[in-house]
Amino acid sequence: MTNERTDEDGHGQHRFRAVLWDIDGTLLLSESMHFRALRHALATEGVEVPDEFHHEIVGRAAKVVYERCRQAFGLSMSFDQWRRLKYSYYTAHAAEIAVRPGALEAWRMFKDRGLRQALVSNSDRIVVNANIRVLGLEEPGFISVSINDVVRGKPDPEPYERAATLLGLKPEQCIAIEDSPTGAQAALASGAHSIAWPEDRTLEFPAGIHPIADLEPSVKELLRKAA
Repeated sequence: MTNERTDEDGHGQHRFRAVLWDIDGTLLLSESMHFRALRHALATEGVEVPDEFHHEIVGRAAKVVYERCRQAFGLSMSFDQWRRLKYSYYTAHAAEIAVRPGALEAWRMFKDRGLRQALVSNSDRIVVNANIRVLGLEEPGFISVSINDVVRGKPDPEPYERAATLLGLKPEQCIAIEDSPTGAQAALASGAHSIAWPEDRTLEFPAGIHPIADLEPSVKELLRKAA
């Protein structure tokens, strides 16, 4: 399959120009820290959160998670109080979060191939910035999209559309890498080529998206076919 575009000088270019990464669970093994922070926040009202609740909220925006907690546990605290408790715990413990094996290796591979890269998260800006520091990706001009930068978070396509726009590209020129069905749905709806790389292989992804186990060989094959 050949999907080649031509620039203004008539030179052929690779179909894909950028890679848009989800962060939590994709670049970082941070989902367990998010759940720890959630439990910390709810414990202030004496709520014990069961393990299985994590599957209901993975990849969801904070407002959605808060409303689900309010319905499930009868919280009396406000969204702002809940968010403050959760994020203060998360940022205080962010240094404990591990980078997902294979993630930064793939990041360097994309960089070596001349592809631009950006982060697209459903998390608050304060969390995204903490994650960027953990990843060691802080540099001038680095592009990241948080839930604070959009009107509608994932599964709406807006976060991916905004990231592509900030890169001066169309979503169709981007590869999106996600670990959750929520994020994959957003990427797919934007028109980006969506890759599902979940830790939890039991998750159900949108039709047409087939989860992969090993990122680097799968992406190398995709780039080879799209060249």
